Amino acid sequence: MKIAVLVGGIAYEMQKRLLRGIMKYADEQNISIYVFTCNGDIYRQSEYGMGEYQIFNLPDLTQYDGIIFVRDTIQNEKVADEITEKIRAAKTPAISIDNTVSGMSVFYVDNREAMREMVTHLIEVHGVKNICYLSGPRQNPESEERLKGAMEAANEHGLLLDENNIYYGNYWMDSGKRLVEQLTEDGRKLPEAIVYANDDMALGVYLELHSHNIQIGKDILLTGYDHISDAADLAPAITTIEKPQVQIGYEACKSLAEGSMVQKRKFHVKCCYRGSCGCQERESRKLSEVQMKNVKHKIESVNMAEINKSMGTGLNDCDNLQDFCECLKKYIVPFDFTFVYLCLCEEETEKDNTEYDYKIRTDYAERMYVPIAYEEGCFTEYSYFSSKEILPEICKEKLKGKACIVAPVHFRRNCLGYCVMCGSELPFNSAQFQNWIMNMSNALENIRKQGELKRLVKVLNRVWMLDNLTQLYNRAGFFHYADRLLEACRSHNTPIGILFADINKLKQVNDGYGHEEGDFYIKSVAVHLKNLKKEGQLIMRYGGDEFVVLGELVNGDEFADYIDKLNLNLNAYARQHEKPYDMSVSIGFRSVLITKEFKLDRLMEEADREMYKMKKKKGRAEI
Repeated sequence: MKIAVLVGGIAYEMQKRLLRGIMKYADEQNISIYVFTCNGDIYRQSEYGMGEYQIFNLPDLTQYDGIIFVRDTIQNEKVADEITEKIRAAKTPAISIDNTVSGMSVFYVDNREAMREMVTHLIEVHGVKNICYLSGPRQNPESEERLKGAMEAANEHGLLLDENNIYYGNYWMDSGKRLVEQLTEDGRKLPEAIVYANDDMALGVYLELHSHNIQIGKDILLTGYDHISDAADLAPAITTIEKPQVQIGYEACKSLAEGSMVQKRKFHVKCCYRGSCGCQERESRKLSEVQMKNVKHKIESVNMAEINKSMGTGLNDCDNLQDFCECLKKYIVPFDFTFVYLCLCEEETEKDNTEYDYKIRTDYAERMYVPIAYEEGCFTEYSYFSSKEILPEICKEKLKGKACIVAPVHFRRNCLGYCVMCGSELPFNSAQFQNWIMNMSNALENIRKQGELKRLVKVLNRVWMLDNLTQLYNRAGFFHYADRLLEACRSHNTPIGILFADINKLKQVNDGYGHEEGDFYIKSVAVHLKNLKKEGQLIMRYGGDEFVVLGELVNGDEFADYIDKLNLNLNAYARQHEKPYDMSVSIGFRSVLITKEFKLDRLMEEADREMYKMKKKKGRAEI
């Protein structure tokens, strides 16, 4: 069995707990789990944020036996709506977590009831009469339910909770800090209690108030929601509401596996009253435990910062994908991954135009490839496969019964690929994982840009050195490479030979049939000169109707044979294309040994004079 989980920000404690529950049941029953996730909400208004959300376009949801969707973790409503429609279209059994979605089962807690109980506690137990509320984002269903519960409890007790004391945040710590700054700037007296829609925002205000020497639990009461571990480490600890996320994840996975789908299933929350709301601490962690936790966290953060710094430097020094893969190996092994697959979009065919017309890829290519794979201690690679399959079949067989994290690899909105991983805790560490995967993304984009610059330089060199009409060398290209050929002849004491060719009757063709026919004539001569070219020779379009061939000596018989063959081929070509004119050239030839007095320009002039002698023999009709 294979289940897809669509969730944002798995480093957040609530999502992490949910996944723990899902993975626990999946591990017991040997179920394959693919968690499609990103951190788009942090950057949701930016190009980078939209690049993060691309991961939800990747899975073909009809290929899964069940889907678990955590809509409230995706705060971009347009993206969340698109995922919802995609799930509906797949008609795969699906469970929505904490959010009622038509056509899906919903596993939820009553956020409204829980927040009503919390605010009622503040009013009835602690006598609070002046409450400020910091909500989550507007139009977020979970956030709105919590706010409604708080408002109902306040109204039931004759207190007013309206736009004058309701503020909106983003569920992150900075929202709490900004609320204190706003209240201070307004010159308002701080309320008796501040109720927060989650613990992260409560932590933000807790730290800000502490910096102003305001005593939490005495001067002001605080409550949060979600029961994150950091909220319990403080003194006093933050009063909060515990959601049974592990149980919800476990039961959701079990329901899909057993096919025991219900329309709604409600789970009960637990209010944890602590010192921040004025209650006596009922649960406390020893100071030594908290200190040890902080020391371990600091050491891990420093180690990760050093690894990511080294990784970023190393990968950005790579000029090509091969070097990149060799360097990346050093930064996969330390994190206890059992499997890692870096899947990149198939590269476009190289273009020869001089314009920079690279188009941003906003979705995954039809074909992907795996330039680097790590499988239980061994590195390998895999060729092309369909992006709809996520991985080559042989890789999916190896991942049966395992839980995989699938995260986007991109540069801003430019979709580069994705990474499939399992076995490591790294993806659950938000900042460190983001740095780890952004190091890869930035280095890959750098390699792409270097490749594009090299392509453009190559094309521009061709434009500078090649004649646009015939694609033969122009004067710049000819003289650039002539020095190498002359040096080779000089070192081997080999004579150098030069042919100077002039097209016959080109003016008559231009005057009688137009310049398009004249261009055809010129290109035809160029084609047949290239067809007769020998190794080491250089061919140049010297002027409008003049060509030069430079190379090692050919003897007189070979020269005569060359002229006959060239003109016969040209006339046959004219007949083949039903041209009303003959095609031929007049050629002059000179050869010399290269001495100190040798001048290439002088040799060309001599060959040019020989060519005009040939024309005079044939008469002015050839001019």
